[in-house]
Amino acid sequence: MTQFTPQQLNSLVDSALDDLRKDRDKEILRLRGGINVPTQTLEQIGNSLNITRERVRQIEKAALIRLQNRTDVKNEFTKAVTFLVRRRGGLVSLATVSQEANLDSSLEPHAIFLVKINPNLVFIERNDTYSQLIADGDSFDANSIKAVHQNLLSTVQQMGKPAKFDNIYKLIDGPHSLSTIQEMAKASNGLCELDGNWGLSTWPEVNPKSIRDKIYLVLKKTGRPIHFSEIASKIASLTTNPKNVTTQAVHNELIKDQRFVLIGRGIYALAEWGYRSGTVADIIEEVMKEENGPLAKEEIIRRVLSRRQVRTTTIVLNLQEKSQFRRVAKGIYCLA
Repeated sequence: MTQFTPQQLNSLVDSALDDLRKDRDKEILRLRGGINVPTQTLEQIGNSLNITRERVRQIEKAALIRLQNRTDVKNEFTKAVTFLVRRRGGLVSLATVSQEANLDSSLEPHAIFLVKINPNLVFIERNDTYSQLIADGDSFDANSIKAVHQNLLSTVQQMGKPAKFDNIYKLIDGPHSLSTIQEMAKASNGLCELDGNWGLSTWPEVNPKSIRDKIYLVLKKTGRPIHFSEIASKIASLTTNPKNVTTQAVHNELIKDQRFVLIGRGIYALAEWGYRSGTVADIIEEVMKEENGPLAKEEIIRRVLSRRQVRTTTIVLNLQEKSQFRRVAKGIYCLA
């Protein structure tokens, strides 16, 4: 998409507003849209103009309709946006338009205004469900966009776990392109993406909020047991919800949650990796019960070290000093 300068967009906005005869109409559209001025509410504008907020709303709506009927919609910007929207399957987020046109936040009000006065485009305001969207009026209206979004959320929810977007798209019912569904996902408040995986925003795997969720995510991504101080450091570098936390706070949460297993001095692993909580003596006992017979000291050490990151001497001392173990021959032990 062509990139636009502030001068170009201001010129396009001014040219469109010149089609309005009343200065009051122009002022209301600028104030409501936040075009080169702070955005004002209906009530704020009504108070300053000594009219009701309902009257402001009526004037705004009527002025936009007049511009849709009179303004040349084939200016450089709306042509570029229309081309982009159709190339993406009929639906794009405002964020995509801003990125493609290299618009900063101060120029987004200009873009929104120009889209709103184009009768071939549909602009969806930000709401609790998704952020601003721009659609091809021949392909979408507010209700059909809502239906696409609900279909997407339902599909992800049925999958039950985060997935690559291509896999989600394969399960989407309807004629919409991959680009359209991707744009819907980017704008959705109900979805999050992390490391290429998409899921519901309530899922900690893609949108971790609590310290415990972030600990789990760090361990899962690292794929191996690590010290709690390293976990605290990695939490600050997460691409979603990064936050500096104290090592003590991390350690406290590790202790409380059964998903995390202490396997060495300050070193934690995930229970889902096959680790079990317990002392070194507990692990030795578990190993010997699995064997159901005597084991050589070297073999006991090897098996315990696969489950715990401790010193060899710690394992030997437990074998020699704990009453539940008995030496039956040189270097051979069994349960007492």
